[in-house]
Amino acid sequence: MRLLFLFLFLSVASQAFCKSLDVTVSANSAILINAETGAVLYEKKADDRAYPASLTKIATCLYSIKKHKKNLNEVVACPQHCLRRMSKSVKVAREYKDPAYLLEPDGSHYMIKKGEKLQFLELLYGLMVSSGNDAANYLAYYLGGSIPKFVEGMNEYLTEIGCENTHFSNPHGLHHPKHYSTARDIACIAREALQVDLIRSIVSTKEHQRLETNLQTAKRVQNKNLLIQPGKFFYPQAIGMKTGYHSEAGYTYAGVAKDRGRTVIAILLGCAASYNQCFRDAIRLFDAAFAEEKEERLLFNKEENIFSREIKQARGSLKATLTEDVAISYYPAEEPEITIELNWDYRVAPIEKGSFVGCINILDKQGNLVSTSPLVATENVDRAFTALLVDAMRGDWVCPDKVQQILIFFLSMAVGLSLFGLFRIETVKKRRKVHKR
Repeated sequence: MRLLFLFLFLSVASQAFCKSLDVTVSANSAILINAETGAVLYEKKADDRAYPASLTKIATCLYSIKKHKKNLNEVVACPQHCLRRMSKSVKVAREYKDPAYLLEPDGSHYMIKKGEKLQFLELLYGLMVSSGNDAANYLAYYLGGSIPKFVEGMNEYLTEIGCENTHFSNPHGLHHPKHYSTARDIACIAREALQVDLIRSIVSTKEHQRLETNLQTAKRVQNKNLLIQPGKFFYPQAIGMKTGYHSEAGYTYAGVAKDRGRTVIAILLGCAASYNQCFRDAIRLFDAAFAEEKEERLLFNKEENIFSREIKQARGSLKATLTEDVAISYYPAEEPEITIELNWDYRVAPIEKGSFVGCINILDKQGNLVSTSPLVATENVDRAFTALLVDAMRGDWVCPDKVQQILIFFLSMAVGLSLFGLFRIETVKKRRKVHKR
């Protein structure tokens, strides 16, 4: 059992004071977060609704892996309607009343043919490396029983992981008026995806060998993410993610980079010019983040802080101190919002000096434990005399030998004084009787 006290006056509401990265991006909306903590280092209209285009496929990949419980090499085949195409102009003319998953002739494909059978893992690579809209439909039909049911389940899943302004109408990201998200929600999806080892491996793949199938020979496909490819946009710390484009969305990009143990996620939506604009924006954000040096804030000095509390049936209060200084370290752009908790162990006297009696916990905004430091008693805490008497009457207290000797001495003195007093009283009475005679 532990007793909890909140140091509310020491809570650090740092989001109001943290130093957001000083950088300019040309994307309509953007965000940069720490992949481990979720801390926001930079944002620009991060909650504005936008069309994510093929960044949708990050969610499709994540949900597919979460939903799929079988062998990754299992062969998948889908009916012909999963590959049905309709030009964008026809979709517009029909006011998007046709199924939202219909492909478009000029969209990105994994070049799946009617009747072709592919391994489940192969479809994941086709989805993320080639950005195959057809691969997205194959996965959705196979896992959902129908593409709309898969999308419905995916939307529910995205709500569960914290996406508040996202609704997808298809698994690939081709334009539909009711298919939208935000930079913040895409960052949430990317952060969740990075926790899956298979996804980290797929999105870092520069070139993939498309396996031979029942209808096609093997061939190689290139990743369009130029931050992980040799060339002018190559970024050594980049570890991959996803590009996207359609005319209503513009160019979109989700990028991940890691430096000195710190992983950050950049989301850029609505880049008007080209993918190059997305890559430049991402590099600016990454460079600004990785240029930061860690700072440290001392919260408690072990030499100067004594904590105390009353203990029932004890002689005096319990005093405790820290065994080490309590401090937090952070990058300026992501100074954490913390709460400090003082947790006392439930203890009764006697308590020996130097024994552990509690701890101080540092919690982040989400309630996760950042660090903990133990508290030790600075002096002995003995039981009160009245408590000892009660213990003795109950038979719960065995008197130590030294204490027994002291008690016997004082008891003997008390008996002696009592007898002496009685003797004096009797003597006085006899004298008074003699005097009266």
